[in-house]
Amino acid sequence: MFTNESWLLYGATGRTGTLIAEEAVARGHRPVLAGRDPDRLRRLAERLDLTWAAGPATEMSRLIGDARLVLLAAGPFGATAPAVLRACLDAGVHYLDIANDIPVATAVLAAGDQARRRGITVLPAVGFGTVASDGLARYVADQVPQAVRLDLAVLPGTDGSSAGARASTMQALAGGGRIRRGGRLVRSRLGAGSRRQHTPIGYRTLVPVPTGDLVVSGHTTGIPDITVSFPMPMPPVAARLTMPVLPVLARAAGRLPQRAKPADPAASAATTVDSYLWARATGADGQTAQAWVRTGEGYAYTARAAILAVEAALGSQPLGATTVARAFGSELSFQAGGELLAEA
Repeated sequence: MFTNESWLLYGATGRTGTLIAEEAVARGHRPVLAGRDPDRLRRLAERLDLTWAAGPATEMSRLIGDARLVLLAAGPFGATAPAVLRACLDAGVHYLDIANDIPVATAVLAAGDQARRRGITVLPAVGFGTVASDGLARYVADQVPQAVRLDLAVLPGTDGSSAGARASTMQALAGGGRIRRGGRLVRSRLGAGSRRQHTPIGYRTLVPVPTGDLVVSGHTTGIPDITVSFPMPMPPVAARLTMPVLPVLARAAGRLPQRAKPADPAASAATTVDSYLWARATGADGQTAQAWVRTGEGYAYTARAAILAVEAALGSQPLGATTVARAFGSELSFQAGGELLAEA
């Protein structure tokens, strides 16, 4: 359990935000719940016996109040994160988010000088993406100190994605493929590099994807070449042929009017679907270290990881802009529910 400190959870009524709020209360926290919908906030706050404040992300300066920390759980993060980060920097308040977006992670880590001047900590991606993957990246990188390449694979086990996650995914795909080479993000053709790989749940087609892991694990490990892959339900040849059209479809989908779906209370419950992650660090001399880790369902993991990150940020000296695994090692990722399966 953790003694209470004043902090604010923005996006509390979404699927992930609700799980985070419940986990926070279970661990002894009393966060202020915030978001755009006052009716949904009131119902959740009454159920958890918490206070709440309503308003758009652009009004974060008003919503912060006397909070020492803001945890952002409302997507699409490309729209919400800039305003919330700016408000936290102006107010001298710690900032955390659960985004796994390249532009958001880049902007958060670029705020290091401002964060240090303000005496605060800013941490991007404190959810399943990327605490689990970056913690595993740190674990294998520590075994190959001069690693030049890092390969990551994320096999999320979930019964569906939240509206915010779907919106963020569409934004990422609209920008096309990305990999990290020579310490820089470079464009790649979606589908390129697709391969079959044995996993704890059988052979899967793994396809490089443009996620915030490329930024976060680059910052954590300093490894210059990084590729992050997700499973796709098709042969590698089909992935190489069909995936290049996804940016066009994603951009088209982004221009369509989006109809909000009512929240399904049952969907916010944690499931028993496991997620798996793999990491391999390779040195210039060919030395490698690799491992698989199993977590629980991704949304439940995010709730645990986010609260552990909140506790770590509140309990440490100001760190400026950094990542969970760089600041606190790989231990936090395992504490959140990662079970090491195998290593080579």
